[in-house]
Amino acid sequence: MARPLKATIDLNAILHNYKYAKKLHPTCKAFAVVKSNAYGHGAVKVAQYLDKEADAFAVAAIEEAIALRDANVVSPILLLEGVFEGDEWSVCEQNGFWVAMENAQQLESFINSGVKIEKIFVKLDSGMRRLGADKTLACELVSKLRESGRVGEVLLMTHFACADDVSDSMTMTQLSVFEETRREIGEIQASVANSAAIMKWAVPEGGWIRPGIMLYGISPFVGLTGRDLGLKPAMTLTSKVISVRTLEQGERVGYGLSYEAPERHQLATIAVGYGDGYARHTCNGAPLQINGMAAELAGRVSMDMITAKFKDTSNFLEMGQTVVLWGENVPVETVADAAGTIGYELVTRMTSRPRYCYLVDSEIK
Repeated sequence: MARPLKATIDLNAILHNYKYAKKLHPTCKAFAVVKSNAYGHGAVKVAQYLDKEADAFAVAAIEEAIALRDANVVSPILLLEGVFEGDEWSVCEQNGFWVAMENAQQLESFINSGVKIEKIFVKLDSGMRRLGADKTLACELVSKLRESGRVGEVLLMTHFACADDVSDSMTMTQLSVFEETRREIGEIQASVANSAAIMKWAVPEGGWIRPGIMLYGISPFVGLTGRDLGLKPAMTLTSKVISVRTLEQGERVGYGLSYEAPERHQLATIAVGYGDGYARHTCNGAPLQINGMAAELAGRVSMDMITAKFKDTSNFLEMGQTVVLWGENVPVETVADAAGTIGYELVTRMTSRPRYCYLVDSEIK
């Protein structure tokens, strides 16, 4: 029998979250961001399902975009990190890819390529200091791209450093830099809003928003879950109890013997570990569910297994009971807190070992 670890992806939930993002900014079009294998949810399956609904998709690099085209996804696709090598421009033209641009070398390679691109998004560094042109270069890139006569539309984009912290003024500072640059350029469509900005900040009307983590029902904000924000979590990670034993008070468990039983209780061994993407540094007490009841991690995460116990140790463990590692009633954000990380990392670090199932209208496809 196959190892029982399974990731069930609710495609209707992803569509709900996409429509919710657009509802928050009804004058904007929206990219469905499916980079990093759709944040671990399966880029091809997600994009195929959203293809008739999404205004466009966004990925990190050309390899991800080609995989979607090979899967017959027809919507426009934006390369958020742009083109890395000159010969990629012809691939973009052939496949109808849109491209982000942030430096003079990319401009030069585009001019030399002779291709035509429907949309190029000039990326402004408004304060994050990671990617993007400064104001002077951004204005120059826009001007030269327009003068080339080989771009259907040039747009201006930026990325926020602190949008997930509504008490930090940096987002307002970045918006000010962005608007100042727009005024210098003149009429130009904008794209600034990631998930956090879509939900909590006032952003320019029109143009494009870029829902990423919110698409998958996960909160970008500390202390809030996706459900708190009106989102529907898309991934439920489940496994089963594969062994049961009884610990006596004081007995210790697993690598490093980091868990010590405070009383006599049953212990479940569950088929999941860091080899599947369940974070190794997840702490004792991290939440999960066994047989629909609250349980918690007890012992260090191994490559292939974890050990856990019911919170109410009067409940009875049995082999074969279903375990929810995150999903319904076990928010991935809460599990991430116990691992000292964020929900983004838990879902994107998933390996190929879990069996992926896709749920559409309550049916597995």
